[in-house]
Amino acid sequence: MTTYWNEKIETLPREELAELQLERLQVTLNRAYAKVDFYRRRFEELGLLPEDISSLTDLSRIPCTKAADLADHYPYGLFSVPLKSIVRLKFSAAPKGQPIVIGYTQKDVQNWLELMARHMTGMGVSIKDIIQVAFNYGLFTGAFTFNQAAEIVGATVAPTSIASATIQLQIMQDFRSTVLATSPSFAMHIAETRERQNIDLNQIYLKIGLLGPEAMSPHVRRTLEERLRIQAYSVYGVNEMVEPGVAAECEEKSGLHLAEDHFYAEVVDPHSCQPLTEGQEGELVITTLTNEGYPFIRFRTGDITTLNCTPCPCGRTSMRMAAPLSRSDDLLMVRGIAIYPEQVVRLLGEVAPEVENYRLIIRKREGLNDQLEVQVAYPTNFVSDWYRTHALADSIRSHLRRAIGLGIKVKLMEESNLAGEKGGVIYEEI
Repeated sequence: MTTYWNEKIETLPREELAELQLERLQVTLNRAYAKVDFYRRRFEELGLLPEDISSLTDLSRIPCTKAADLADHYPYGLFSVPLKSIVRLKFSAAPKGQPIVIGYTQKDVQNWLELMARHMTGMGVSIKDIIQVAFNYGLFTGAFTFNQAAEIVGATVAPTSIASATIQLQIMQDFRSTVLATSPSFAMHIAETRERQNIDLNQIYLKIGLLGPEAMSPHVRRTLEERLRIQAYSVYGVNEMVEPGVAAECEEKSGLHLAEDHFYAEVVDPHSCQPLTEGQEGELVITTLTNEGYPFIRFRTGDITTLNCTPCPCGRTSMRMAAPLSRSDDLLMVRGIAIYPEQVVRLLGEVAPEVENYRLIIRKREGLNDQLEVQVAYPTNFVSDWYRTHALADSIRSHLRRAIGLGIKVKLMEESNLAGEKGGVIYEEI
């Protein structure tokens, strides 16, 4: 029997859902036009007023918003409310390394929590569960939402953050955790640690894996389900918007249900930004329908996916998206952390301006970007100086860790041994 958190909305007929989306879209467009200079100028350049967008398909008349637009208006240029009305700030990075800050009002936060409670319920989480949240809270602020949403559902929360896999397993056994919320990469590490330590699966009480923000391939899902004896579900969010909460799988695992009462989704051609028909693969573009603090109009997520409007066996009527396993840009997900190559290059220039040649090596394991290595060519005056070489590697490693929050392997080597083009990104299977 299917369980819903908000049955009325989750099973709303699609005609009524479209009417609700249009009503909320017009409110959003008017808010953006009246409160955000960037969007008002865009309307004026097009010779449009918000009321000229009289249908959902009319929205394609407005150009897409990019992450660079957000960075260009840092810090508060795209806020639609005064800072005193903002109760939460979220910081992110744009492709060229500029900072981005997103603001949420109290209502935005409550909407976000309701969405996560909805998604958790759709995966079978209930008041009987103990949810172990094993995210790095400093780098993935969505982890706090897992905590609060689980409490709304009535489940017990065990926030274990960045504790080692050994400690995670001990907590699972001692407290009989039934739900693991973490990245697929860390879940894989926990599974491998369990096997290495010969912990019997009968000593683990997990039932559900609530996994994100990196995408989970079918192979990774099967592996985790076998090695942890769980039902593994994907949850999807947008780093610059709501992470997680935009979409999530139900118990049918037949695509991620989009929260269409809060987001209007399109799949577009990445080059023209023009909408594609249902089922065609393209870039996901999202317009927020309820955001008060920071409205987005046709925001390019960079994620490549397809959309499906056919009914789901679970009874939910919302559109479903395929797990986005590729990108239209060069964003990398390494152990659940979003990294732009330009960001690494900028940081490298800050700490070691004498370095002229480098490579970024992404090592993939089980279909996940598991490790980032920066290979750096020796500066010409360092080749015979062992101490300076190691000191430089340590400085680069420390600077990258502080800025990105991820342990990155740094390897200095002769330029002739560097593979590929200067500054290139190379993928290796391990």
